Amino acid sequence: MSLDLRERISGCWAGKCLGGAIGMPFEGVPYRPNLTPESIRLRQDVPNDDLEMQLIWLTGLRERGLDLDAAAFGDLWRRHIPAGCDEYSIAIRNLRHGVNPPVSGWLDNCFADGMGATIRSEIWAAVFAGRPDAAMHFAELDASVDHWGDGVWGEIFMAAAECRAFTTGELIPSLEFGRAQLPDDCRLARTLDAVFELHRAGVEAGEAGSRIRETFYHYNFTDCVTNLAFICHALLWGNGEFLPSVLSAVNLGRDADCTGASVGAFLGILLGRGGLPADLLERLNDRLSLSPYVERVPGVPRTLTETVDETLRLHETLCPKLPAVPYPAYAPYRPDGSEPAICRSRWLVADPAECDTEALERELRKSGRCPERLKHRIIETGQLQFDLSPFARDANTLELFTFLQVRGTPPDPVMVSATADVGLTLWFDGEMQCNHHSRLLSLPSFHRAEGGAAFTRHFRDGERRLVRLRLQYCLPPLRACLMFGDPANNHLDEITLEI
Repeated sequence: MSLDLRERISGCWAGKCLGGAIGMPFEGVPYRPNLTPESIRLRQDVPNDDLEMQLIWLTGLRERGLDLDAAAFGDLWRRHIPAGCDEYSIAIRNLRHGVNPPVSGWLDNCFADGMGATIRSEIWAAVFAGRPDAAMHFAELDASVDHWGDGVWGEIFMAAAECRAFTTGELIPSLEFGRAQLPDDCRLARTLDAVFELHRAGVEAGEAGSRIRETFYHYNFTDCVTNLAFICHALLWGNGEFLPSVLSAVNLGRDADCTGASVGAFLGILLGRGGLPADLLERLNDRLSLSPYVERVPGVPRTLTETVDETLRLHETLCPKLPAVPYPAYAPYRPDGSEPAICRSRWLVADPAECDTEALERELRKSGRCPERLKHRIIETGQLQFDLSPFARDANTLELFTFLQVRGTPPDPVMVSATADVGLTLWFDGEMQCNHHSRLLSLPSFHRAEGGAAFTRHFRDGERRLVRLRLQYCLPPLRACLMFGDPANNHLDEITLEI
């Protein structure tokens, strides 16, 4: 029996909420959760960030209609979205400095390939059901605010596949259609091809999952390519069954709330709300649990029913107005050298094998400036994360020095994140702040500083302190980062690093 559009939209949003709630307790876990139907614990009182931003986009479509362009997306972010974490934090920082999409998604963005955009695809597929060109166009605009490259391709792939699912109700042809929209040379396309080939070869589900997890593992658990491989595995081997498919995605681990939510939404489109497990639907609140920043957006839907109604209304309003000419395909932004350097810092790089770094520290603290004999070892960067590979080729240990300078009145406390691809020790004026020696790769983040540590400090107006950063067991490639923010993950401009 064919399903009408309302039924599929209702299934999409209900499946999104159910899958996200099932996976939420396992977000970021490095292990395989081994979740069973009996061990599911649904919490509907926790905001679902996989859905929330799409509710804001609904209000943007209501305000701007088909005129919702890159500038309008930037405006929505500035008005309604706090810094958040990872790519969201970077995007807000860039937007605050006048860096607009698509540059905002590229500049200084270590999380350009994150899942933050991929999880926002459903609104475009639903509103523009039957018009995948439009769905992909708006997915590109959306993703380019805070992502680049594969991070944008991820949302385009899902929007295209889901859009096709709305009109055909077919799983595999929809996924293949989404894949056909990607360039063959992007990392996502190569990964999806490998997953599809395993399925065509008849590899057993458990074996395929293990191969995919091992082959496409990424140190950043939010990497969209890894997680989209998990999503496609769950859909392809799940035989169109809702709960087994969602559990399959969640049980591969990593960004489990996002993979569960995306699988749930996709199957909700195919099955409709009536095809979802009745016992789970009974545990699903119609009233959405929203973060305070979403609650404050005028006219934002507060219930699933309102979300379905608004999505369908926008479809009926906007689709007849769509131009007949297809929208252009995404081309990743290419830097031209004119991008602003928002975060300038200068460091003195010293090799303990070549000089007495203890004596150098005393000299720096006494004089307050770099000695003339070492000025050739000063590096200047306009990036949050800077490359030390040239210095790491012949050095086991590197010591970096700079002066931390505070202008104005900073928040209290200040969040400090120190990260590197190797073990690090950090001092302020000879006082050790952190000593971190994991072998995780550098991933600058205030709330999960993989490859380093995050801590709080109290700073005073006009304060100037000597920073010493020791990196051990150095091998190229080598990256490091020291950044400052407030408790809400907003990057601070009042603290500079210069020697």
